[in-house]
Amino acid sequence: MKLFQTMPCRVKSYEAALNGFEKTDTYLIAFNDICNGGKEILIPAGYTDYVGSFLYIPYISNTLNLNVEIVTTFFYIFYGLICISLSLLGLYRFYETKPALIHGTLSIIVIGLICIFISDTYSFYGLTSLGLITWWSKIKILLKKIDSKRLIFFAFTGLLIGFSNTVRGNSGTDIFLSISCVLILYSYINRSFYKFYIIILILAPILFINYQIDLLKNKSRNYLIENTDVQKVYDLNFVRAIWHNAYYGLGYLSINNEDVPEPSDTYSVKKAKEIKPDVIYYSKEYEKILKNEYFNFVKNYPFLYIKIIFSKAGLILFYFVFFLNIGIYFLFKNKLKSETILFFGSGIIFNSLFGILAEPDYTYLLGLFAYSGLLGTKLIEDYFQ
Repeated sequence: MKLFQTMPCRVKSYEAALNGFEKTDTYLIAFNDICNGGKEILIPAGYTDYVGSFLYIPYISNTLNLNVEIVTTFFYIFYGLICISLSLLGLYRFYETKPALIHGTLSIIVIGLICIFISDTYSFYGLTSLGLITWWSKIKILLKKIDSKRLIFFAFTGLLIGFSNTVRGNSGTDIFLSISCVLILYSYINRSFYKFYIIILILAPILFINYQIDLLKNKSRNYLIENTDVQKVYDLNFVRAIWHNAYYGLGYLSINNEDVPEPSDTYSVKKAKEIKPDVIYYSKEYEKILKNEYFNFVKNYPFLYIKIIFSKAGLILFYFVFFLNIGIYFLFKNKLKSETILFFGSGIIFNSLFGILAEPDYTYLLGLFAYSGLLGTKLIEDYFQ
């Protein structure tokens, strides 16, 4: 068993994306993507997935003339080490008490290594949050003096969030939400203009990166429309499957659940095909069908649905307590600061939604792990200060 194990099919799809570029001189087109049914044909790269890694990894591989598998391993490990280092730097810059520094260091290394060992797009759920929480959880100190270095850091925060979101959607949204909530609701800066200015500095790189990715998507879409008839079989709108995941997540409890007896992609595809046999997988129409079926399930089996949600929430609560660890003592010992509740609470709730709406698999909850672990660090810091 390999220590750093990206999903084998994902690696094959990266190789197909590189093959597609070599054939068409256009990124985000894959050739011979067997895992997505594209044997010996051109199809959209990263079909049904977030496309960032299907751009960056083939680009690095092509530019440096390196094997895709090597680049894949390097890509995820390097990003993990960057975020761990960034988190430790923020910890030792802004946190002061020895117990908090010890707890924070251990939490960062353990959670960071968990993410690195996963070495897949899911890693970004935990790594981006981990890298930025230690800086922005001390927002009062961070904003005490606004100088050119801090302005650059604000823009860097947006750059990291934007990059992360292209690899795994919403993997950086949690930290942007936490920053925005605390920044807007608390008077760390006297003038509202400066609050708005900081948010714009963070948001601008996010929007810029999204815009550039959209341009590449449009270019690849136009190429496929003009040179192939693949649009008859594949949706070319780069739709990310949301309701596909939500529907199969209804199979989290198999007891008395004939519609979705287990959380598997198979049952989402099967249900969509039952409604419309010729529906294109993961298209907007496909997603609309599963959205309707999701709410039909809720309507037809309300008590089972409630049991499913509470079962998922129970496991999420376990993960929260586990990674909070000794911080649980200080959670009840301290008089909690309202800004701490808002900053960490918004991130914890947001990350919990991935487990509630799909399934509470640990790979979806790495952001929750990061927020929970570093909440413990913040509580210890507040107690000993």
